[in-house]
Amino acid sequence: MATIRKKRNKWQVLIRKRNIKAISKTFILKEDALRWAREVEVNIEKGLYQDNSSARSITLKRILEEYRDKVSINNKGHYIDRYKINKLCKDPLAQLTIANISPLKLSEFIDKFKKKFHPSTVNKYISLISLSYKYAEKILGIYIPSNPTKFITRLKVPPFKGKIITTAEELIWLKYAEQSKLYWLKVAIMLGIDCGVRRGEILKLKYADINFNENTALLRDTKNGTNREIGLSKRVIEYIKKLPRTTDGLVFPCKRYDTFTFYFRQLQKRSGIFKRFHDTRHTFASRRTTEGWSVTELAAQGGWLQLQILKRYTHISSVYLAKKINE
Repeated sequence: MATIRKKRNKWQVLIRKRNIKAISKTFILKEDALRWAREVEVNIEKGLYQDNSSARSITLKRILEEYRDKVSINNKGHYIDRYKINKLCKDPLAQLTIANISPLKLSEFIDKFKKKFHPSTVNKYISLISLSYKYAEKILGIYIPSNPTKFITRLKVPPFKGKIITTAEELIWLKYAEQSKLYWLKVAIMLGIDCGVRRGEILKLKYADINFNENTALLRDTKNGTNREIGLSKRVIEYIKKLPRTTDGLVFPCKRYDTFTFYFRQLQKRSGIFKRFHDTRHTFASRRTTEGWSVTELAAQGGWLQLQILKRYTHISSVYLAKKINE
């Protein structure tokens, strides 16, 4: 039987059963205490009782940190997740226990974040919270009555918009890149525009993986988890040959992604052109399409596995279409 006693003007329920950790909870009304005690005892007899004391004592911050250090660190792009998780841990929501985070509190968090961030970014934060709950439940074995993210509708993301770097903008970027302390920034921009190489693939490229005779390169462990052989433009080959050799064999020595980001943002400010480095891939796909490249050729060079994704990178102007239709 449950023990119900008055404690500091409240009613405390204490249930002790063999092979089960002592269960206790405090109520303002005695009727609520009696009702809860009966429900728990019935569930124990049926073998349905789940102890949620851990969920009521562990904060979201602790679970997020565990997920960051033991799971996320093994994923590609973990440095991005690390930044977002660290930001989440500073929010008041993370100070609550995982049992006390309700869909309402999560909705309030979303309302606050969507004023500062893009909808897709807010959705990523919610996904990280959801993954941390799943980690707590499946890996740590913590019983969670309900994952609040299941009741949250993700924000509607506006249509994806990429930008094309015009020839004039490209020349300006290359001009200011020559003045950058990051001596290889100019070549990195050329690799993006001419060859459609991702930033992460650029920073992992080694001299040993470049065939200077055939103008090709092997990109290892790409975003898709595979290796990919690509062609290199003549000017990229020419400028890579001029770069000083490094002791570690990397063509573009850069230990931290934020180092590249710092110098690229500096380039944007000096040039007055605030397009993203990723827009070099949009530029590559669009230019090569108008030059007559097939979908298969574009996919092989750029590493796109789905036609739908490739279409998002290809922007054909109406002027070009008018010219084609009148040829």
